[in-house]
Amino acid sequence: MRIDFHAHEFPEFLTKKLNEYYPENPRPGLGGWDVGKRLEEMDQAGVDIEILSSPFVYGHVDEHSPEICRLMNDAIAESIRVEPERFKGFAHVPFNDMDACLAELRRALDELGFIGVMVNSNVGGRYLHTEEFLPFWEEVARRGVPVFMHPTDPPNYQDDESPILLAYEFDTTLSATKLLYSGLYEKFPELLLILSHMGGAIPYLAKRIDVGYDFPTFGEKYRRIPRPPSEYARKFYFETGLCWYKPSFECAVQLVGFDQIVYGTDNFSPQVPFMRWTNEFLDSLDLSPIEREKIYCRNAERLLRI
Repeated sequence: MRIDFHAHEFPEFLTKKLNEYYPENPRPGLGGWDVGKRLEEMDQAGVDIEILSSPFVYGHVDEHSPEICRLMNDAIAESIRVEPERFKGFAHVPFNDMDACLAELRRALDELGFIGVMVNSNVGGRYLHTEEFLPFWEEVARRGVPVFMHPTDPPNYQDDESPILLAYEFDTTLSATKLLYSGLYEKFPELLLILSHMGGAIPYLAKRIDVGYDFPTFGEKYRRIPRPPSEYARKFYFETGLCWYKPSFECAVQLVGFDQIVYGTDNFSPQVPFMRWTNEFLDSLDLSPIEREKIYCRNAERLLRI
């Protein structure tokens, strides 16, 4: 069995709604959403379950967020209703207002039956390590539901390079580092946080990140936690999407072990070969049957309680 943590549903109505509210930052259409075609892709790739999400909802965080998150959650819930054995859902929550955020979180988990939450590395340009987000982290930790972090453009990103190539992974790395130094795992030691794309650069830079803690010259804000951040980083989970390089894979395994690597492909369109490339890469690795099974499904079954 293969359970894909990183699979997107991009319905046409979402693109239209976002372009209506934010015409200054138009998003191109991504071919819409077709359950039948997605099932064909999954069957060809040997994927049994996709956990659907849509990072576009967090591009702006304002008065429109409750409507956009609700509509997106309802769309995913409809896909699950049509194919409950093949699709599950990550909840999307409006961070413009914490009461609204927690209310939509409860609705998605309790009424729609979603099995986790998706956030971006930053939401509308705000990182999730500050005190205003604590009620969210407290609630997901209390419930024991996993949070899947997807990358996005860094705030005020300006460069002639597409942010998708490098800046996405840098933003995951920055966001995760901020969470480590905020003491999040001291407050919520059982928190389940999955970083997409093998954690950005976290596996490679884990000890470099400790420099802020190790050297007082960096300031007191880096010394508010009792242990080096790399020790807390071992609590992260990483998914395999867009990681097609053996040394990168091995670096992640060295940090967190095989029990914290989950299968993900970053699938969002039939025109994108990410599912096939991910499978070909994982098939090329010299893994034991137990290690392979942990990545494909066992770790996910434990995390998601399915």
